[in-house]
Amino acid sequence: MLSKRNKQLKILKVIHGYPPYYLAGSEIYSFNLCNELSKKCEISIFTRVENDFQNQYEISESYENNIRIIRVNKPNRDYTFRSKYIDKKMEQIFEHYLLEIHPDIVHIGHLSHLTVTIVSVAKKYNIPVIFTLHDYWMMCIRGQLVSENSTLCDGPNLENCIECNKKYFLSTDESRKEIAMWIKKINEINHLIDIFIAPSNFLREKYIEYGIPENKIKYLDYGFDTKLFENNKKKKSSKIRFGFVGRIIPIKGIKILIDAFNEIDHSKSELKIFGTLPKSYAYLKEQCKNKSITFYGGFDYNEIANIFSQIDILIVPSLWYENSPLVIHEAFLSKIPVITSNIGGMSELIQDKKNGLLFEIGNKDDLKDKLELLINNSKLIEQLSSYKTYVRSISQDAEDIMLLYQQIISKEG
Repeated sequence: MLSKRNKQLKILKVIHGYPPYYLAGSEIYSFNLCNELSKKCEISIFTRVENDFQNQYEISESYENNIRIIRVNKPNRDYTFRSKYIDKKMEQIFEHYLLEIHPDIVHIGHLSHLTVTIVSVAKKYNIPVIFTLHDYWMMCIRGQLVSENSTLCDGPNLENCIECNKKYFLSTDESRKEIAMWIKKINEINHLIDIFIAPSNFLREKYIEYGIPENKIKYLDYGFDTKLFENNKKKKSSKIRFGFVGRIIPIKGIKILIDAFNEIDHSKSELKIFGTLPKSYAYLKEQCKNKSITFYGGFDYNEIANIFSQIDILIVPSLWYENSPLVIHEAFLSKIPVITSNIGGMSELIQDKKNGLLFEIGNKDDLKDKLELLINNSKLIEQLSSYKTYVRSISQDAEDIMLLYQQIISKEG
């Protein structure tokens, strides 16, 4: 390796989207982490955008907060099964920048819409690779261990994956060949990665079950910019304010939440939904029979504390094995209890009747019962709100990751 311990480390971060163009959990976390790491490291980011007004694979470079950002335009999404994980042109572009930057470590956050061969390119030049897992994409090409009909999958295998991805193929023989090839390739890539970071124990166990060696996957929950939530005062209201904050898509359970809230007394409570309005907004709006349901649209992440100042209870009704939802941690930082589905990393974060309530995944009636329990018991809300749940700061997170970088470099040396 070129860098020594007494020199500034060069880190090449790879992520499938980056603010301000993408603002889901993995992108926001990567933004906060890279900005914190940039205080001690030289950070470059390799990512992609989808701009119909630029040519395919056109490259835009910028410096933002002293971080070099390389954005490759890929407006055409993955039209074939193989293009979901292999892109030779993206591989060539990455290799060019890898050789120019010559990083000490490649730290990957996600490879969707990029190419898994980014890993093999880095290893070709003996550069260590760390991979922070944000979902199940390195074992499930759909990313969420959810089938085409939105049922939970215990884990991938050839037959399940054929059934789940049959829309990409003209014949069963073709699908069997292509999916077997993907399984082989993803196993090869996973084997090349030096260390995985899992932000939840649930995610870690799922990958160990899948076949990742236990000593190659380290549990390390997310860190947060806690300063955003300092001195944030709750706005007053005569009603109990339930809130949904995040992507308004089916797998997030938004329809179940609306159905449950439709049966709630609107004179005592209201539901505030914060998130970019989807194409199906008109349909969702029609489903809102309770007049106390309001959609507020998207927001700047810097306003996240202000969003939480407008709600009393956060609801996270996701229908998949969420990893370690940022929004739940943000609720804790805002001293707000959480009602969430009883699976995955969601249930790992919630201690039932201490810092929130758990309900049976997908069960509208159970969710309704939990809503009514809080509506009719203000003391319980106060009790849940006063429970202190530890949330790591982004500075602590960066320190822990820096130690991991140094350990890997020492081992390589």
